[in-house]
Amino acid sequence: MSELNRIRQQAAEWVVALQTAGADERPHLQAECDTWQAKDPRRRQVLEQIQRLWQATEPAQARRRQRRRQFTGLGAVLLAALLGAQLPWAYWTADHRTAAGEIRTLTLPDGSQVVLNSGSAIDLDYSDATRTVELVRGELLATVAKAPDRPFQVVTRDLTATALGTEYSVRLEDDFTRVTVQESKVSVTPRHSDEQLELSAGQQADLNRDGVLAREATASQRPDWADGRLAFSNALLTDVIERLARHRPGLLTLDDALANSPRRFTGVLPADDSDAALTLLADTLNLEVRYLTPWYVTVHPVSQ
Repeated sequence: MSELNRIRQQAAEWVVALQTAGADERPHLQAECDTWQAKDPRRRQVLEQIQRLWQATEPAQARRRQRRRQFTGLGAVLLAALLGAQLPWAYWTADHRTAAGEIRTLTLPDGSQVVLNSGSAIDLDYSDATRTVELVRGELLATVAKAPDRPFQVVTRDLTATALGTEYSVRLEDDFTRVTVQESKVSVTPRHSDEQLELSAGQQADLNRDGVLAREATASQRPDWADGRLAFSNALLTDVIERLARHRPGLLTLDDALANSPRRFTGVLPADDSDAALTLLADTLNLEVRYLTPWYVTVHPVSQ
């Protein structure tokens, strides 16, 4: 996702939070939003555009009635439109996709299995000659059924990763694609290069369309998220919150007092239940989780 699209998505979430907040919580929420806007002039401009769209779409009387409700009805439709405009159209039209916080295992026509991580989408192109999975967004883990005459490939905007064995994962980032091999081997070819890279179990590489950006050794076990958990070993709180944010809809942020916190976390959190994960994290690190709305959550140090 580009930086501008990220700003648009965050702005839409701010509009939702502000419109659904109660009178007692709105001043604090507005102050948080003002701080967010002050960090980049584009944020204020985008926020105002989305606010105008909201006001033009929702009648005044309905706006007053719904202010205290959960975000439903027309508001939900508007949020879907706002956020949908920032996600690739291909995500919404993909053959299979997962929402934020959802992890799904699919059995493909040849018996192969694909596990989709939170917020992911794929298209399938199966024929008598090939088996192609296009990763449109997010991350997948492929466990490949043997079919020597029909190559199994995962394709992204950056590369083609062809299975020479059984299990590997592919993750689509903003500027590159990461391929990690859990079992056997994978042949990787960048889209705009004739270079071919062969990765073995316990290896991963980051590539863009023009070639290899990085290559390193890594653990060869299944990724933790594929089994519905997020494992951390002495991880900074900021990194834990950043990863959890990928597994819940809306906005999850740290209070400024924790932005540079040295606090670290070791443990396992559920990947498919972010509320439970936040409760466990808060209990472990003595934190307070504040739900201003279901779509706007902040993590604070416990008040003394």
